Amino acid sequence: MNRCQWCGKVTSGFGMVVLTIKEGEPSQSLCRDCYNEFMANMLGIEDFEDFEKEITFLDCAGTEHFFQIEKIINPTGILWEAKEFISDNQIGYSFEIHQDFEEDPNDALKRLYKKIKKGLSKKFIKREVVQGKELISIKDNVVEGRIEWDDKYNGRAPKFIIDGQEYSLEEFGRILMSCEGLNFRLEIIESSE
Repeated sequence: MNRCQWCGKVTSGFGMVVLTIKEGEPSQSLCRDCYNEFMANMLGIEDFEDFEKEITFLDCAGTEHFFQIEKIINPTGILWEAKEFISDNQIGYSFEIHQDFEEDPNDALKRLYKKIKKGLSKKFIKREVVQGKELISIKDNVVEGRIEWDDKYNGRAPKFIIDGQEYSLEEFGRILMSCEGLNFRLEIIESSE
């Protein structure tokens, strides 16, 4: 847990921003609320706190997913994030969009909600039991997800978040073995796309 150096609020590392105001001065760890207030004042943005901070969506299997919505004001625009917290230090699904300052925030939120619905509308990992053994494979030869830091390997190997579930590099490698002998194409895209 981290403590905001401005308001003293304790929050997880996911909710902190490191800010350096002047060159040569030490950086400060701020909660997102203090950071957004600072940026809103600097950029002349009003009503930066007026939005729904929690929302629930159903995935294609009818399972509920509870998202926390966060807004981060940056000099280049506003980043909207929807994160599903599985535990204090584990995020399931995560979606982001970028909003230009001229865009209506309600339109930006509609785009974020549309992205969430699309992301929850299909599954990429198929689980089935064959002769008493669970087989895990890639559904329809396509998989989408997120690459993250894996604390177990201190940055030497990633972990993957697919269908809101965490897979180590080794676990994902075993899933890929269901495609042994096939070719593949790897495309990396920005999280806000």
